[in-house]
Amino acid sequence: MKAEEKPVLTETFSADKYLINIIRRAVSNSQNILIDRPQHGHITVLANDGEYFAEVEHMPTFCSLAANEFKVTVLNEKKLQSYRTGIGRNIDELLWQAGYHASGGRLMQGSNWNDVVKLNRWPNFTRLPTTPNSLRIAALLAAQPTTIEYTILSLKIKRDEVYRFYCAARCSGALSTVNETAKEPVLKPHRSNALISLLLSKIASI
Repeated sequence: MKAEEKPVLTETFSADKYLINIIRRAVSNSQNILIDRPQHGHITVLANDGEYFAEVEHMPTFCSLAANEFKVTVLNEKKLQSYRTGIGRNIDELLWQAGYHASGGRLMQGSNWNDVVKLNRWPNFTRLPTTPNSLRIAALLAAQPTTIEYTILSLKIKRDEVYRFYCAARCSGALSTVNETAKEPVLKPHRSNALISLLLSKIASI
């Protein structure tokens, strides 16, 4: 007789496969980049200024596309001048949106249902996609650090809703883990197309 299988508490996704990791790599390495996807639009990330500019047809769809569908260009100083004259949006908002839509109710790999988490700052919910119980979740985590599982049980809300909030808040920096199990990965910088072209030219001239 087979032993009864335990229900799966954690369905995860890899951030490497979504837009969120493209943005996080740029922010982590202070890079200014253009993220383009024909027919869907483009986003300019100015990591040094903590801002972004979006010309996107539908943000939820854009954030849910596979990472390999985007063309990423590292911007040089000349190309940045046209953006510095305008007013961008806070990059934390973009990180929240990208994490929220990539999650779809799943946890990001490297996270766990028993992580102890705390709210570092109150998100601006008026400008962000949220779940029906986002205010309740934030209030609980702001009061004291607690586990994701306790949040689910004490508030009596669906697991996928808490997972989605956790992913969005963690990606934006509004939330962090207290325990040691969920460590932030080391993210590599995006390659500069100009540098690659220069190297290829030098190789060809040898």
